[in-house]
Amino acid sequence: MKRLFLLLPIFLLASLSVMAEEAKQDSAAVAVPTEEKPLWKQKLYYGYNFDIYYHHDSNPTKKENGWSFSFIPELGWRIKERLYVGMRFGGSYQDSYTTLSSEDLSGETSKDVIRVRRGSWEVTPYVRYRLKTFINDKFGIWLEAHVFTGMDFPSVYSGSVVGTEYEGLKHTINYGVQVAPVITYQFNKRSTFQLFFSIISLGYSGTTRCYSSATEGDYKEYSNDVIIFSGKLRNLLTNQFAPGLYGVKFGVIKSF
Repeated sequence: MKRLFLLLPIFLLASLSVMAEEAKQDSAAVAVPTEEKPLWKQKLYYGYNFDIYYHHDSNPTKKENGWSFSFIPELGWRIKERLYVGMRFGGSYQDSYTTLSSEDLSGETSKDVIRVRRGSWEVTPYVRYRLKTFINDKFGIWLEAHVFTGMDFPSVYSGSVVGTEYEGLKHTINYGVQVAPVITYQFNKRSTFQLFFSIISLGYSGTTRCYSSATEGDYKEYSNDVIIFSGKLRNLLTNQFAPGLYGVKFGVIKSF
């Protein structure tokens, strides 16, 4: 009998251990598996981008000072880990002062300052491919190709526009294609910082200026340019600019 009392605690402990193990197994058996994200949440992403700069153009006959700010949201789809497609859409605001210098027959130089404010919008579908990652895959170098089209609407705030490109100008249509590098840094699983180097690019751009004249009616002027480097870089090399962000766009993309 004494042996029975001595063995009873050991038996109870063993029984409790077996019951606890069975309870774990039962709970594991009835546990609901973690719900996997829907495909659209795994593939779809959104973002927002900014571009702000101040510039100074030192052309002797046409000096321009101004600044610009843009806000451009985007929406995209991850086809593969290294291949993205998407679209950016948004607008910008620009305020500039243009100083025009002219010389009359007597040799006297006259100057006229025109202040122009512009509001614009742009739509840019793109495809992006990741070339390389480094530093624990946090940083990425991408090559992006995109098509862009948009319109801007200049409004002359002050100054005489007679005989200038702004006389009768209603709006401008811009369009083209461009290839440029993008650098990204992944903060966490949902957020990635991106930096666009549109200042280094290759592509083609075109411009259509739409005018209205009391004598000629509505008419258009066309111009185009093959971009070996963006106009901002060429201007940077040939003119003088104040310090600041110039030709660089930055933003964040986020997963759902």
